[in-house]
Amino acid sequence: MVYQTSPSVRVLKSRGHSTTFNLRNLEHDWYPVWNEVFIDIKSLLSNVYIYPQYFLWLRDSKDLPPALRQKMLEHLDPNEHGVTRDLDDADRALLPLLADFEDSDVSRLLSSSNPVDGDTSFGSAITVTGSEKDLKPDFSFMHLTSALLGEARANSAYATNRANYKILHECHFAICEVKGAPSRHLSNSVEELHNAFYIAQNDLGMYANMYFLAGGGLQRDELLLWACVGAHWTWTFVSREEVPAWDWVTGSFASGSDIQMFRRRFSRVFELCTPESDQEINHLITHYFQPDQIHEQAR
Repeated sequence: MVYQTSPSVRVLKSRGHSTTFNLRNLEHDWYPVWNEVFIDIKSLLSNVYIYPQYFLWLRDSKDLPPALRQKMLEHLDPNEHGVTRDLDDADRALLPLLADFEDSDVSRLLSSSNPVDGDTSFGSAITVTGSEKDLKPDFSFMHLTSALLGEARANSAYATNRANYKILHECHFAICEVKGAPSRHLSNSVEELHNAFYIAQNDLGMYANMYFLAGGGLQRDELLLWACVGAHWTWTFVSREEVPAWDWVTGSFASGSDIQMFRRRFSRVFELCTPESDQEINHLITHYFQPDQIHEQAR
């Protein structure tokens, strides 16, 4: 399928520009517009979800103790519903060992600082201090893989709480920042649009630093940044090395960073509900958002 602006996005864009319903072009009145755009994009993809206000205290499973990984998999039946398609060789090798896994080991490991990849019931590790607001981009695109729980758990409260699924993996491969539209006065709207993008790009630069500092978004070293100002938007795709360092003390890019090079990466600006915007969103869906393109090892 090819992306095309939906009637819902067109109606919400009109409301965003309305002098009755959004007199001052407030930022939060543009959230419904972008939420609808992202949901429309998600509808063309599998295993991709929209996460508003994602907390950038990321979990990192690179050094996960094997016993804790076993605990994460203990409710899965590899013979049920093709679960083996979602397990890698290491996970399948762990399944026979579950009989030897003791509850005392679970308690000991859960009291440690090691979190579990993709299972928030085990908690998260705080990686960067700061205000709650500063830790939350407006939206992120989340990739999840899951498996149906084994038959032994089918009628349990555990299965009911989790809708009969177990989450095996989570990562966030795109983060999006939304700002209010410029003033409706034509004399200064272009300059205001530029200034609003400037602020959005600063925020995305901070989020990208936090994202990579926190373990690469659960073992990711690349990230798509999407800046929105009213109905206008731009994007770039960055690796860890392409993001200017952030100074957490001053709350700005670190001195000596090539900030202009970073800003030039956001090379084109589009407006929602135009053929050019639809074409660019379709380009993103085709070349960046497919599940087999999200992870570096699959690129």
